[in-house]
Amino acid sequence: MPSRIAIIGAGNLGSWLAVHLARAGHAVHFCTRRDPGPLQIAGLPPLTLPYYLDASPPADFAFLTTKAYDNRTALLRVNAPVLAAIQNGLSQPGIPVLSYVYIEQQNGVRHAFPPPGPHLTIPPGTPLVDLLRTTPIKFHEAPDFLSAAWRKMLHNCVSNPLTAIAGRGLEILREPLFHDWAKRILDESLPLAAVAGATVDGAEILATLASYPPGTRTSMLQDRLAGRPLEIRTLNGHLVELGRQFGMPTPVNEYLVRIVESAGTLRSV
Repeated sequence: MPSRIAIIGAGNLGSWLAVHLARAGHAVHFCTRRDPGPLQIAGLPPLTLPYYLDASPPADFAFLTTKAYDNRTALLRVNAPVLAAIQNGLSQPGIPVLSYVYIEQQNGVRHAFPPPGPHLTIPPGTPLVDLLRTTPIKFHEAPDFLSAAWRKMLHNCVSNPLTAIAGRGLEILREPLFHDWAKRILDESLPLAAVAGATVDGAEILATLASYPPGTRTSMLQDRLAGRPLEIRTLNGHLVELGRQFGMPTPVNEYLVRIVESAGTLRSV
């Protein structure tokens, strides 16, 4: 049975998700600050969906796809009993959803870089399972979602700041300077994950990142190139805060936060 779905935010991820849900037969609308215009996903015909700048109609599901720093205002747009948040960080509201698909816009067309595994990881037994099964979106129900969330967090804490600093895609992690920094980030961050109760394999994270095709650009790199605010405080900055709570020094992550915010360059390890 078709569902009414509100997509809060019409950026790359929100647009990609909206197109696949709408093509599966669901009634999809955007809650956004501007007209998203026709949606063009590479390989699919253009699609135009309704949008609401102010109050939105009720929905069965709402997907929050805005940046975490916009949550205070974005959450005011929610008018649905089920809220799923596809955001970076460890503190998503509602049902947390982890995305491994990188999407970027080129000449008005959004291109999705296929992840090495499912597009999304979700907690088991949520209402999202039946909804996503109606779409071509591949997803995984993670029994140990805490570990899955930390794995994605550290995936982001490696890939996002390093690509933003370099100004290039994930291929930089094959270079000695950035590969060494990736290992330093993980060596410092994995003990935080363990104290939090998560089981995470740093080698698995590096292997996943290495499997993306050259030119894959992270959201933080795209934001930097577009002059938008960066989520460094949501990612590595949050690890710094946890280090203070746990009494564990985090000099590597503290340094990365400073470098990203100052648009500096990395020194050799």
